[in-house]
Formats: sequence, structure tokens, C-alpha cells
Amino acid sequence: MYDDILLADGFNDALVGITSKNIAVYDIDKCFKILEKQGMSLDDAIEYFYFNVEGSFVGEQTPIWIHTEKAKDIVLETTDKSNIKVYKGEA
Repeated sequence: MYDDILLADGFNDALVGITSKNIAVYDIDKCFKILEKQGMSLDDAIEYFYFNVEGSFVGEQTPIWIHTEKAKDIVLETTDKSNIKVYKGEA
């Protein structure tokens, strides 16, 4: 079932889930912390992550990068709600 998953090397502690299509899902904030533990400043970790990690496309199995619930709350509080689209699927 999980044989086709593409994992990001060095970011196992940031893995938070797998989608129904076997795509790995990682927490961005945890990725920053991993890079900081490797000796990068937070600014360097952010720049490195967005350019070298998230910015890499490696096919259909490219991992998904998400922000945590805390970050989601901040975004939803500060975002212009008129730009948010709500998907209403059938149950």
C-alpha cells in the first residue's frame, strides 16, 4: 500500500501524513527546525527550504508541504476572506 511513496531525505521528523494517493505530507515549520538543528539560522533555513526543498518538483509523487494548525489560524485571521473559496463536496 505504501510502496510508491517518495520521502524527502532528512525530513522524517517533519512527516505528518500520507494522502490517499500515497503522497507524503510534511509540516513546513518542523522542516525549518530540522534545518536549524543542522546549523542554519532561521532565515537561512527558510530560504534554503523554499528554494531547494519545496521548490523541487520530482514528478507526480512530489511531497506536499503544509503549515501547522497554528499557522493556519493566523492565515485565516489575517487573510481577505473574499478570496477564499469553499469546496462543498457531497457526503
